Amino acid sequence: MKGRPGLSASFCMVAVGGNGRRRPAPYSDVDLLFITDPKCDAEVGEILSAVVRSFWDARLQPGHSIRTPADVIRFASEDVQFATSLISMRYLCGSVTLLDYTREQVFGRVLREKPQRLIERCVSARRDEWMSRGNSVNQLEPDIKKSPGGLRDLHLLQWVSFARYGDADLDALHSHREVSQDELATLQQADEYLTGVRLDLHCARHMRQDVLNRDLQVELAKRKFPGIHDTAKAVEAFMQEYFSHTSRVSEIARRVTEFGKKPTLFSRLRSTIRPQRTGKGFLITDGSLSLPQDELGTLKNDPLKILDLFVAAAEARIPLSPSLRKHLGLIAAELPSEMDHEVTRRFRSLLRNTDGLPDALRQMYETGVLEWLIPEFAEIRCLIQFNQYHQFTVDEHTLKAMDEIVSFANDTSPVGSAYQTVRHRATLHLALLMHDIGKGREGDHSLVGAEMCLSVASRLQMAENKKNMLVFLVKHHLVMPNLAFRRDISDPGVLVEFARLVGAPELLRMLYVLTVADIRAVGPDVWSDWKGELLADLYNRTMQVLSGRPYNHLEQERLKIIRDTVRGSIVPIGMDHDEGHWPRWIDEQLDALPAFYLMTEDPSRIARDLDMIQQLNQTDVKIEAEYDPETHTVGYRVFAAERYESGSFHKIAGVLSGLRMDIHAAQICTTADSTLVAAFRVTDNDFSGAVPSSRIEDVAQAITDVLIAKKSVESVFRRSTLFQFKSNRNPVPLTEPQVTIDNDCSERFTVIDIFASDSQGLLYTLARTLFDRQLEIRLARIATHIDQVVDVFYVTDRNQKKVSDPKTIDELRATLLFEINQLAQ
Repeated sequence: MKGRPGLSASFCMVAVGGNGRRRPAPYSDVDLLFITDPKCDAEVGEILSAVVRSFWDARLQPGHSIRTPADVIRFASEDVQFATSLISMRYLCGSVTLLDYTREQVFGRVLREKPQRLIERCVSARRDEWMSRGNSVNQLEPDIKKSPGGLRDLHLLQWVSFARYGDADLDALHSHREVSQDELATLQQADEYLTGVRLDLHCARHMRQDVLNRDLQVELAKRKFPGIHDTAKAVEAFMQEYFSHTSRVSEIARRVTEFGKKPTLFSRLRSTIRPQRTGKGFLITDGSLSLPQDELGTLKNDPLKILDLFVAAAEARIPLSPSLRKHLGLIAAELPSEMDHEVTRRFRSLLRNTDGLPDALRQMYETGVLEWLIPEFAEIRCLIQFNQYHQFTVDEHTLKAMDEIVSFANDTSPVGSAYQTVRHRATLHLALLMHDIGKGREGDHSLVGAEMCLSVASRLQMAENKKNMLVFLVKHHLVMPNLAFRRDISDPGVLVEFARLVGAPELLRMLYVLTVADIRAVGPDVWSDWKGELLADLYNRTMQVLSGRPYNHLEQERLKIIRDTVRGSIVPIGMDHDEGHWPRWIDEQLDALPAFYLMTEDPSRIARDLDMIQQLNQTDVKIEAEYDPETHTVGYRVFAAERYESGSFHKIAGVLSGLRMDIHAAQICTTADSTLVAAFRVTDNDFSGAVPSSRIEDVAQAITDVLIAKKSVESVFRRSTLFQFKSNRNPVPLTEPQVTIDNDCSERFTVIDIFASDSQGLLYTLARTLFDRQLEIRLARIATHIDQVVDVFYVTDRNQKKVSDPKTIDELRATLLFEINQLAQ
């Protein structure tokens, strides 16, 4: 700018936001503000454009704006994010006078004129970000900047400190007694830790990357914990460390910012003249429960009073005041290790609540009081669940499950009816708190948790019968989904065995309610109406066995609807038979079809299936296929005459896999005439959008050619290039393969459960292996959960008998595991 007198006085370049705080991150925008004199000529604009181009030439991405002082003031009044970025304005070059004028105007007219208004705007904007990310610190793929407890919460505390005290340094909050010395140290350590992790993320991807996804968790965990060779354990250690910082930041940020809600003049006068009190004499002020300042010092020596506070808050459905929560957090670690009978009785009384219970328990957890009552709960604090199923840490999942269970109090569904008739509600709620307490330890977490329940029940001085209920519910909290989703629950043997395990209607009600709450709290989109119907059906059937009540009419009514639908939908072919032949044929087919097919398929779909079956001759293979634009999947439905039944399942699976399909779900069954009905839901990897009809026809023809032996399934399966270039979608296996072979579950079949990570060709490999071992697949349920599969096969030998020889069972299990592991290599 030499030779241009006065030009430098016409603008000012200022660093704002993270750059203003001297905390830039590599690959992030370079946040700049160019303040210009409104009377500057076009020459200044040319200079600033050249500066911006220089940034781009240096491979830096400028996040910049060019504004006059009036523009800065107006925009800061409208956009709180822009306003907060100006708190840390830092001079770079140009006119100091222009910067000073702008700073004075912005601070005086926007940032400091109405500090309470600024705080409310900041908190509101931050609350929107919290809600957009599930309002939970402990999501398993957090945004290190914007998720609750992230860097943005530290910025929020700085903005609040500036608005109240004119100083954006966190030390100001301590000097004004809004945070303790320990909390200040916690915030400073978290700032250093989270900033370091963010830098690692950017450098790992050579781009702006603020979401800590699972791949990056693995990468960073290996660096931070090189001594832990088990990748999953290293990730758990790393994420537990991460969440220990963010949970404390979130807790402090939310508590401090609550002070921004100033009471109205009327409410202050009312509280002074006639304060509202609970039955125990606690104060209710501006929608929160509090104690007079001179009574806070008595709490450390009066644990019963602490429990009374939480009971009163739950009954009134209001939170404890921020100052009271802060004080409880300071003294929780100093409470006596032993609890008297009245304290434990009061805690059990709290657990009988519904609407106010989840918030009370969450506040107990945040203040450390819950860990004083149940020390074992500390073991799951911020504990990650390294799988693709759960979306929250163990502690957050547990607290969300409490939100779910109390919502059943006003629910008219089967689970609502069950919850409303539970007599031992406190024991049920405690079991839900304890159901995952065994995670993070060696062994089956259900069994480990049941053992831990014994000491918890003793500490809480529970009656023997309630202790036994608690242990049972935790030990068997996975039984109902295992049966409902993977077993033929119409089988009397399954129901009787389950009923024998449960033993009493009350325990069945409790187990059912706990199961639904547990599944619903896993994460968005995990619960479905289908799962709800299957669990309700299992509950109803078992309740009949246990209580002797009239049988649930769900199945009888459904079968009647199916029979009426079928009779009204199908036109019989040929008129050579007597008048009663057609109804008899329909009844024979429906009686032979498995109950799970009848209960899970739409009646109109069953009618179409039977219509197709009646049209088959002894040499027919017919295929229906349809593309679903909502899920971008194709459904193939195969009908094959009896002569093609043997080995058909593995052949169809082999064709679909060989033609580069991902099989998400599959089902097979046979009719009274031994006609095969097989349904597959697939994603076609050759198409990113709609699958054309020509492709669908080619696939259907390939299935037909293989079933009628025109081609071999191996010729289709092995030619796929996908098996030459295996993808590595997961950095580590999410689960070891497991094969369970059960002869007690079904009266007629041997049931084989297979758990494995999904891989191309897995279903074909499993079905072919069973065929090679001379086993017939009579029923099959195939389900894929993200990249985990649960395949259940109901099989017999060629003599229609169960596989009963122990040696044969061991060989079968070993063969299946070998084939799964070979496929994964």
